[in-house]
Amino acid sequence: MTTTPELATRHRRKFLMASLAGAAALPSLPGRAAERRVPLDRAGYDHYVALFNAGDPRFTDYYVDDIKFVMDIRGKAGVLNFYASQRPYVKESLEVLFFCSDATGAAAEVRGEFRCIKDCDDATIFRRALKAGEVQRTHGYLFYVLNAQGKIAEIKGPPPEIVQPWRIEGA
Repeated sequence: MTTTPELATRHRRKFLMASLAGAAALPSLPGRAAERRVPLDRAGYDHYVALFNAGDPRFTDYYVDDIKFVMDIRGKAGVLNFYASQRPYVKESLEVLFFCSDATGAAAEVRGEFRCIKDCDDATIFRRALKAGEVQRTHGYLFYVLNAQGKIAEIKGPPPEIVQPWRIEGA
């Protein structure tokens, strides 16, 4: 079956919008119906991703203090510790392919790139030793649960698809 980019985009949007619609259909908690919620809009999300891509720890300003992060990481300090162990060796960056949100959540389709900038012999960090110049590329979906102030309370999603396993590339 051949799919055109337009058809793939339509299916992707349908999937993401259905995910958000499903979350919106959940019953509201008692006493919260009148609560005014603030959405995470595209401009805010783009700023969050720009901070993340730059390795700027202020990307966690978008999180609640006790965030539930993918891979069972908890809290802002846990997220910062996780990245502190990786960032000396790998520059991670995200490219946003699609984003949608409402006042309760957001969803994004992203491409990820992990570029090894310094040899890493510790196989516990990346599940194997890495050499400077190795690159891995991924494709995935991220789902964000927002609190009433529009801060990210939880990030979840399926494991990303590895579209290019680790391999040596030029800079």
